[in-house]
Amino acid sequence: MHSIAKSALALGSTIAASSAANALRHFTAEDALGMVGLARRHSSLERTLSAIGLVAVGAAVGAGVALMLAPTTGEKLRARIADGLDEAKDRLQDATSSVTHTGTGSSSNRSTAHS
Repeated sequence: MHSIAKSALALGSTIAASSAANALRHFTAEDALGMVGLARRHSSLERTLSAIGLVAVGAAVGAGVALMLAPTTGEKLRARIADGLDEAKDRLQDATSSVTHTGTGSSSNRSTAHS
């Protein structure tokens, strides 16, 4: 009878440990912060990039509307749109490469600071 109780206790412990492991597998830092009434702050880079993105979209829409309302022939309008898109693509590639270079430089600085 004593060995049955030990076996049942061992089985119950195993099931409980498995359930606890499943629960912890999905536990994130946001969950821990929420339990103590805190929240993770967005970095200034995240806010800046989203603002820049909104400004860029607004500028693109405004430029498109201005081009459509400008009194020019269709051929000239298409050429201006193609030139504008090429220029925007180049600026986007430049901005992306500068953000990539800035991002990799700051992460390497962080890793050496913590070492």
